[in-house]
Amino acid sequence: MDKHLYQYWFMRNEDITYSKKHKLIDYFYDSYNIYFATKKDLVDSGLVDNKTADVFINNRAKFDLSKEYEEFSHSPFSFVTMEDETYPDKLRNIYDKPYGLYYVGKMPSFERAISIVGARQCSAYGKRLALQIGEKLGQNGYTVISGMARGIDAYGHKGCIDAGGKTIAVLGSGCDVIYPTTNRLLYEEIVSSGGAIISEYQMGTSPVAMNFPRRNRIVSALSDIVVVIEAREKSGSLITADFALEQGKDIFVTPGRIGDSLSAGTNKLIAQGAGIIYDTDQFITDITNFYGLNPKTINTKKKPKIILSEEQKRVYKLFDDYPKSISTVIEESGMDYLNLLSIVLSLERLELLSEVFKNNYVKTA
Repeated sequence: MDKHLYQYWFMRNEDITYSKKHKLIDYFYDSYNIYFATKKDLVDSGLVDNKTADVFINNRAKFDLSKEYEEFSHSPFSFVTMEDETYPDKLRNIYDKPYGLYYVGKMPSFERAISIVGARQCSAYGKRLALQIGEKLGQNGYTVISGMARGIDAYGHKGCIDAGGKTIAVLGSGCDVIYPTTNRLLYEEIVSSGGAIISEYQMGTSPVAMNFPRRNRIVSALSDIVVVIEAREKSGSLITADFALEQGKDIFVTPGRIGDSLSAGTNKLIAQGAGIIYDTDQFITDITNFYGLNPKTINTKKKPKIILSEEQKRVYKLFDDYPKSISTVIEESGMDYLNLLSIVLSLERLELLSEVFKNNYVKTA
């Protein structure tokens, strides 16, 4: 019978913790032998006590193995376990490694994988950096990994996809549960562009808060380098950075202004020795040297060149990455209000400016 039948059963089993699951695999060799183990076999392993063994055997008897596996096999989802050669090698030696992962899409080799993480409520500056770094990585053949959260995560994924690259989202819910729901289109784009959505959690698992810190250990483990773009002093991004340090990964951050809450976490990481991304092209050169590779450009989607009038150029230069009011720009430029507003709106339509709150704009490119 298909070995994946028993792997699927063991994936679904929630009576045994992650740490015990991989120890049971080491002891019994595979999930097939665990499935047919007696209570005495389980207790004699020294890994399961009498009470847990009773619960385990009782639930095993209730599980309709053939029916459950048949239903799953007709879904668009797949799974991989540590019993498979295709299980990511980067997960095999981490603390509390998952027995398996559910996924939809195409799992990559993770040979050249960079994660991008950061604030959900990011600034326009952070958004632009995440899109730009994701795009540069995608252009140069790197896989971008993140958590598909709002803000930096989503923009990192999006930048990579727009450049023709592949990206992986590690969810804190079941991989059939799209969270946040506003990222439904992004979820579909990740899969259709040759990437994957993955999760250690059971299908249908809700995105409860306790799942996300655990999820972050997988984000960092699958990556060679972790990039942090905007993070508060206490944030999930710093949890990912902590996991990365424990796992021996390199961390790069984008610096921010002293006093800005979104820069507190990243600036602290710099003080602790993280690498600094001061130029995105130089960052790509640095990591290319890290991998000992030559630059590689793939499927680059060139954006149409935007030609601006002299007035548009003049107005555009007056804005920056931090919100600036129309009234301030009027004072700096000496322009007529209606004329200035017309130009600002034209720049907004070209997606060069964005209104972050009423009459306050920032550059988006």
